[in-house]
Amino acid sequence: MRTDIKKKIKGTVSILGAARSGLAAASFFSKMNIDTLISDTCNEEKLEKILSENNLNKVTYEAGRHTEKILESDLIIISPGIPSDLQIIKKARSLGIPVWSEIELGYRVSSAKFLAVTGSTGKSTTVSLLGEILKRSGKEYATAGNIGIPVISKVPSMSENGYVAAEISSFQLENIDEFRPLGAAVLNLMKNHLDRYDSEEEYYNAKKGIARNFDKENCLILNALDNRLMDWAQAMKGRTGIILFGKDLPGFDCFWCEDNLIRYRLGNTERTIIDTDDMILKGEHNCLNACAASALAKIAGIDDSCIRSGLSSFTGLSHRLELAGRFNGIEFYNDSKSTTAESVCVAVSAFRNVHLIAGGRDKGCDFSVVNDAIRKHVKSICLIGEAAGRMYKVWNGIAPVYCETTLESAVAQALSRSESGDTIVFSPGCSSFDMFKNYEERGNRFKEIVNDMTGGPENE
Repeated sequence: MRTDIKKKIKGTVSILGAARSGLAAASFFSKMNIDTLISDTCNEEKLEKILSENNLNKVTYEAGRHTEKILESDLIIISPGIPSDLQIIKKARSLGIPVWSEIELGYRVSSAKFLAVTGSTGKSTTVSLLGEILKRSGKEYATAGNIGIPVISKVPSMSENGYVAAEISSFQLENIDEFRPLGAAVLNLMKNHLDRYDSEEEYYNAKKGIARNFDKENCLILNALDNRLMDWAQAMKGRTGIILFGKDLPGFDCFWCEDNLIRYRLGNTERTIIDTDDMILKGEHNCLNACAASALAKIAGIDDSCIRSGLSSFTGLSHRLELAGRFNGIEFYNDSKSTTAESVCVAVSAFRNVHLIAGGRDKGCDFSVVNDAIRKHVKSICLIGEAAGRMYKVWNGIAPVYCETTLESAVAQALSRSESGDTIVFSPGCSSFDMFKNYEERGNRFKEIVNDMTGGPENE
């Protein structure tokens, strides 16, 4: 344990937000017999129900707003969905009250080594690949973070020999202090979350916060195909270890794919890890994810045979281009985890004769980056949610575009325009919060609709 929480907190800890990470933090503090206040903006009846369902009936709470009660705390834990620039948070900082994300809390109370992944797309797949590799190596490990498993729910009991494969979002990085993973991969920097940040640069800088505390003992793994990250690699080269992935570049240690082979060069050693034909995951984007995961695994001292075993056995994740059903020669794919324009581009580029279903809460993405992929791969588009109007303006004229009010009617519209050999791809390119609780609920609803309309997941 890096920090003795019992000594740090003499009074109360306040937790802002009663979602997954906030509830997990509250459970941790309750087990430590530390007085805890949960503050959430939902109504009292809903909050009482949430706390009861999570066995937190004895925790003090406030509903409807965040009051100055939280300023009486020794520590504040802030959930990623809550903006860090709230006036109450600014006041807390001015009073010298530490404000941590749940990631920082997990790091402080754990002795394990962290291997972190951030970026605009590909985080969950890369972290899961790394988790599979760690599993195959026989090392003590946990996969947690933004992937949907709070770090604090996994790490307190881990030993110093353990490894945490942690997916980290920009929101979580806004409130770190001492967080310093052994290695961190930044997969890409793409325009995203402009509903939260004032500019692209502010968002990118939040991502770069993952290496805030790095020195020569750490290693930063960066995408050689991303110009912004290459500029950052040059700036960070004298401060910390650098490994590039995606391209073989002189002067750097690298992981890359060449002639269907994932290869690496570390110092004077150059080897092949795997033939990509032996991987269940397909696509150029997944080769890049595999390179990043392999680089993190080498930092943890894992041998090539275990990396190969992990890469070849991983079958993929729910809600990431997941086959949801077949009907009359038409395939349905659930890509509900898609929350950026770039992820839509990856999804439609994986198929031919696509009927795209997209839309949700607008995060300010540049949807024009999908235009070329639409021209090449998409037969029709059906839009839903708050972003539908802006998407329509960008994509109308490139392919036939239709707007619907519900996901059910969107699937029906896409199916009515499909024929044998076509593919219906649900890749929203937006967050889910206008119509659903989270991307899992959204994806599961899509699968239910497909099942109801087709009579089963693989009904031919």
